[in-house]
Amino acid sequence: MSTRVVSVRLNKMEDSLIQAFATLHGLKQSDILRDAALKMIEDDQDFRLFQEAKAKTVRYYSLAETRRELGLED
Repeated sequence: MSTRVVSVRLNKMEDSLIQAFATLHGLKQSDILRDAALKMIEDDQDFRLFQEAKAKTVRYYSLAETRRELGLED
């Protein structure tokens, strides 16, 4: 897999915060920034899928209704 370099501009406070986090967890700043960007994309995709599913949902069931429907009532 080929990689490429991406430049990110940080002010001193942002750089210090990210570097402290990296040091604390034994990571490189680039690892933290890459993982954060990918997590942000994944979260956005999950949210969009949730919205699509919610729009298609006709009826919601409460926990009590679900338990009763599945025969799990005590």
